[in-house]
Amino acid sequence: MSNGLPEGKRIRIRSFYGFSPEEDGYVGWTQEQARDAYLRKLNNGDLLMIYGASTSDTEKALRSYVLGFVEIETTPIRDVDKSSALGMQRKRDNGWEDRWSYGIPIRRAWRAQEKVMISRIAFNSYRSEAGQALAVHGAELDDDEIAEALKIKVREVNVFGEEPVTEDDSPVIPFADAFRPSRAFPGSAGTRTSVYEDGDTYLYLAMYDGDGHAFLGRKKAFGDRSVAVKIGITNDPKRRYAELNAGIPPAASGKWSPRLISQAFPDIESAEAVEQQFKNQSSGKLESLGGEFFWGRIEEAERLFYSLPGMVRFRSK
Repeated sequence: MSNGLPEGKRIRIRSFYGFSPEEDGYVGWTQEQARDAYLRKLNNGDLLMIYGASTSDTEKALRSYVLGFVEIETTPIRDVDKSSALGMQRKRDNGWEDRWSYGIPIRRAWRAQEKVMISRIAFNSYRSEAGQALAVHGAELDDDEIAEALKIKVREVNVFGEEPVTEDDSPVIPFADAFRPSRAFPGSAGTRTSVYEDGDTYLYLAMYDGDGHAFLGRKKAFGDRSVAVKIGITNDPKRRYAELNAGIPPAASGKWSPRLISQAFPDIESAEAVEQQFKNQSSGKLESLGGEFFWGRIEEAERLFYSLPGMVRFRSK
């Protein structure tokens, strides 16, 4: 997409008194109907850009500054469903027990690593005089505003109730990079975790053929045909598929299955260069799940695979 986000994602703004996804793994509303009205505007995986509310309850240094971003799931919950004991205690200490009790879950979060005023990013959507309305109803950023938001330097942080990230190793990156796949592992340096004899190398496309939505903890919408796929390189495709499924119980209903395989490349560097082209060209077609994993229509993944230089059109066995 031209604004830099994966296809289907949008960003809305929302003001909070602070930013603490490590203790509060949800976004809350005081009125259930306000939460439900907001939910109708959202899709799974949409993003909220959080900024400090201009009230006395917000630390002065945070007011009107972008605090971070959260990725949400469109499932109605209560605060107690996804709040730490510390988060609930803070509500009690501040007399907020009856506020923001109706929520939606946060799945990922990024804290801003630079001070940027909300008015500088949401120059069309934000109005200081509409503070209370924006706090309840939010506003959707347009493409020009999204392009600015994606430039903000962020660091991914833990979300209560989700798999933790290693914050010490989490890099400071422009927010746009959170949705770009990682670069292929360079063949010219570094230590491999397994023995690899250079020579004929293949690029492969694998698909998770079970319930991918359950596998990733995603809610499935009617008609959604998205699947989890993996791109990779190997000098022994049969062995590689066995390795991918080694950690999946034999009785499980899902497993990684071969989908497509390339002709043989003469060396690992050649295969990695083409693998990187797949990753670079996936933006707007597939959603990056990090590393070599993607989410989207299998037809899109196969079409992209076929379009790579030197591909031979045949299906993996």
